[in-house]
Amino acid sequence: MQEENNTISLHYKKLGQGPPLLILHGLFGSLDNWQTIANGLADQFTIYLIDLRNHGKSPHHPLMNYHLMAQDLVRFVHEHNLREVNIIGHSMGGKVVMELLATDETLVHKAMVVDIGIKTYKGGHEEIFKAMFSLNLDKLTKRSEAEEGLIPFIPDFGVRQFILKNLDRKHDQKFVWKLNLEAIYQNYKNINESLSPDHRIYIPVCFVFGLKIKLCDKRRPRRNQNLFLRSRICYDRKCRTLDTRGPAG
Repeated sequence: MQEENNTISLHYKKLGQGPPLLILHGLFGSLDNWQTIANGLADQFTIYLIDLRNHGKSPHHPLMNYHLMAQDLVRFVHEHNLREVNIIGHSMGGKVVMELLATDETLVHKAMVVDIGIKTYKGGHEEIFKAMFSLNLDKLTKRSEAEEGLIPFIPDFGVRQFILKNLDRKHDQKFVWKLNLEAIYQNYKNINESLSPDHRIYIPVCFVFGLKIKLCDKRRPRRNQNLFLRSRICYDRKCRTLDTRGPAG
C-alpha cells in the first residue's frame, strides 16, 4: 500500500474570519497549545487549529513520518476547499510545514516555522517517554497521582503540566493518553530525521527562533535560507520555546 493511502482526516478547531491560517503544534502537543494566540489573530484570519496525526483528537495510525503528515495537510486543504493558505508550525509542526512546501508549495501563500530547522536532531525526549510509559493508567484515580509519578523523570513543573494535558478519562472514568504514545515512540527516529527537499522553495517563509532553546545554532538558519530563497530569520531573546512550556520537539 502506498503511503498516500495512509492519510487521515485531521481533527481541528475553526475560529475567526479572513484569509485561512493553519496552525500546527509540536511533539506531545495539541491544538489547544495555540488557543491564546489564535484568539488574538481571529479578527484577521480564519484560523484552523489542527491536531496532527497521533496527537490530540486526531485519529491514531501506526505510521508517522513527515511525508505522511504533509499529505494529511494536503488532504485537509482539499477537504475544506482552501486556497493559498497561511501556515504556522512549531517544532515538529514546523518540519511538517517545510515538508508541505517541498511537496506542493502552490497550496501555501506564506509560512512561519518556529524553533526548528531541517537538520537531523539527536532526540532529547527519552525521559519523557520513560515517564509516560511508567505510569500505570489503570491504577490512577486522580491527576495528582499521575503528576507525582512523572516527577522523577520530569522535574520541570511546566513540562509536566504540558504532558499532563494529554491525559484524559474514558466513560468508565479510567485514565488514557489522548495521543498515540506507542506509535509516536516507534516512529521517534522519523520525527528527528532531517528533511531533504530536492528543489529550492520560493514561498515566503519566516523562521522564528527562541535564542534560549537548545535547538538553536548558527548553522541552521544559513542552511534554511539556502533552500527557502524568500525566507527571513527572526529571534526572540527571551524565549526558550515559543509554544507554551512544552518540550522542544
